[in-house]
Amino acid sequence: MPKKMGVNSKAEEARARKSATETERKERESREKEEKYWREAEGAKSRSAKKREEEAEKRAEAAARKAEARRLAEMEEKELEKAARKPDKKANRVSIPVPKVTEAELRRRREEEQAELQKKAEEGQKRQSRTSGGGVRENGTGDSVLRITVSNV
Repeated sequence: MPKKMGVNSKAEEARARKSATETERKERESREKEEKYWREAEGAKSRSAKKREEEAEKRAEAAARKAEARRLAEMEEKELEKAARKPDKKANRVSIPVPKVTEAELRRRREEEQAELQKKAEEGQKRQSRTSGGGVRENGTGDSVLRITVSNV
């Protein structure tokens, strides 16, 4: 008996895939040819020329950033100067009055300062007598004690 002539679905799918990949490959090649044509039409730049252009562009951008930063700093400085020139109205209204000092308080402060200076002078004399050279002294019980100090020179 003869076979029925039907369609092999797997073979059909394989053929469709093959044709799709073939058409995609042809389109890609034609696109590449066209891009190559236009690249050659522009003129090929050497690597060094490209590098020089990029460096010049970077320098220009850096200069622009510096100029912008300088301009902003100057504006801020001007604003600060303006603010410093104007007296703050609220500060004048809210400022705390300086308390008055009476003559008695001034006298008391002077006396305290003099007493403090006198204490420091006495302490200095005590230290000096402790650190001065040795000698014979009494220790309070009537016994004589020889005290020798060595200074680090």
